[in-house]
Amino acid sequence: MAQVQNEKTLGEKLLSIPRGVLFFILVLATAIPLRCKVTIPNNPAENSANLYRILMSIPEGSTVLVQSDWTNSTRGESRGQFDALLRILMRRNIKFAVLSVGDPQAPQVAKDVVDAINRERAEKGERQYRRWEDWLSLGLFPNAEGTGNGIALNMSNTFATKEESDASGMKRKVMLSPVFQGVESVADIAAYIIVTGTKSSQIAIERLNNKVTMLALVTGVMGPETLTYYASGQLKGMSAGLKGVYDLETMMESGLNVTGSPNQVPAVPGEYPGFPGQTNLAKGTQYILTLHSAIFLLIAAVVIGNIGVILSRKKGQS
Repeated sequence: MAQVQNEKTLGEKLLSIPRGVLFFILVLATAIPLRCKVTIPNNPAENSANLYRILMSIPEGSTVLVQSDWTNSTRGESRGQFDALLRILMRRNIKFAVLSVGDPQAPQVAKDVVDAINRERAEKGERQYRRWEDWLSLGLFPNAEGTGNGIALNMSNTFATKEESDASGMKRKVMLSPVFQGVESVADIAAYIIVTGTKSSQIAIERLNNKVTMLALVTGVMGPETLTYYASGQLKGMSAGLKGVYDLETMMESGLNVTGSPNQVPAVPGEYPGFPGQTNLAKGTQYILTLHSAIFLLIAAVVIGNIGVILSRKKGQS
């Protein structure tokens, strides 16, 4: 006699959705929004607004140090942050020197991005940033703790062995570059800016926060613990995760107007203009909708799974 197979209940069907179907839905939910640059209403976080305010307040022609410790493993967040940072620095004619302490690949990754932003500027007929004259690549410093102490105590000695080619192609000590003109110690630079997906930001903050204005652009994973340093005042501004990238891009597009009201951020009143008509809404704008789609799909999957469990339990009890 043939056995009659019981039809699956709704709960059992919900719990037995094929994995391939879920992955296919995930691909659609993340790939399709990547093709759509949609701006959504945004209120920049206080820490992001303070980061933008300080970057826009640095006098033109000043020098900043950029500690770039990210690689392609965190490019979804860090590349957007680094792009936005470089666009602001270059548009405001701020000189910068890039060093890395976190990963041997980081110096080359940073150079590639500088080259990409320079190509973007060239296509628009804007002045390109020149090595030696406008920016420097200081390379890798493999000991983060020792490097931080060295910069705090004697920055000139710490960079004494580093060389860069000048306009004529001759190798020269980086401290002779126009980038470091008038700079003898870390206190002479306008800001120390860290872009990272690791705790290298904490190592630098512990050694330099009382020497120079410190800013950080970190991944979402590092955001909560880095906010502790912002709340304590050791960091004057920071961007965290993809939301931080989108904060920067929307402020670059529309500017930041602070009236001084307690409900406004940052705390310092003033007008901090944007860069209308230029490339502002980029990777953050491209990825923010995808992030929301992925989060929505995650929540939906959890809800469906719980409904399936509840319905299955009711069947077992009946």
